[in-house]
Amino acid sequence: MANSTDQTDRLGIHAVGAIFTQLKWAFREQSTSDYGIDAQAEKLNPDGKGGGKLIALQIKTGASYFRKKGDDYVYYGEERHREYWINHSLPVFLIMHNPEMNLTLWQRVERHLIEEGKDGRWSIMIPANQTLDQQHEQYIAAGIASDLSSLRRARLALDLSLIKKIIEQKSEVYLRIEDWVNKTLNYRSANFVFSENPDDDVDVTVDAWMPGYSIAYYMAVVFPWLDWERYEYRDEDEGGGEVAEHVLKVEVSEVGKAVLLLETFYQSELPPFRPEPEEVAAPSDWEYFYHAADDDHR
Repeated sequence: MANSTDQTDRLGIHAVGAIFTQLKWAFREQSTSDYGIDAQAEKLNPDGKGGGKLIALQIKTGASYFRKKGDDYVYYGEERHREYWINHSLPVFLIMHNPEMNLTLWQRVERHLIEEGKDGRWSIMIPANQTLDQQHEQYIAAGIASDLSSLRRARLALDLSLIKKIIEQKSEVYLRIEDWVNKTLNYRSANFVFSENPDDDVDVTVDAWMPGYSIAYYMAVVFPWLDWERYEYRDEDEGGGEVAEHVLKVEVSEVGKAVLLLETFYQSELPPFRPEPEEVAAPSDWEYFYHAADDDHR
């Protein structure tokens, strides 16, 4: 007969599985929980087929895991789990489910978020507002945490091709950002226009949804590689009473240029692994090297 702990664990796994199913992910429980990997989840394409984006889940169920630290929560872990999760081939997400509060929170296990303790113990903060739901699904799909450092790292890596495209433009570059003023996820589509006229046809659309109170914060998180200045603000009255629009004039910043420089370095060719033929001593010279080595050992 299963004990109460087993039943609680099952309750959490079923609850988390139901949330992922609602978010249109495939949820696959691990038959053997190896070092705390309880399940894998895969983001499904619109046709319902697997899209190849997989994450690993460690699910903790019960009010006892919800230990307050300030306004947020903290999870304390063991050394063996930390190293296993950080080095896992899939992004590992810690999921905490409190059935009494019907509250499910998440955090991506990343080294820069971990605080070291004594005797191999460690802890990681779980933001109280980081709920497992549609609002945060974009971060989970990208395999990243939602802290500023993780978001910026991800954007710099994901936007390389766009950075190159903008640098190559000979015209002005404008960015039109939708602001759904009555929605929690207010900042939505970001549309690039490569033209002297910001109202020309859109050349590139980036679906970067994010809640935010200022356009400056949105730009710092979503486009950390752009310098920008406000060109125009069109309030919601011009957008049917619901959608305002920020029109910005943009260019690639020094940070963006540095990212491209690093990418060029990563892809640069190494010197040949084997020396060129003329660098190899000819057989006629071998006797000289042998005698020189003998002299060194006398």
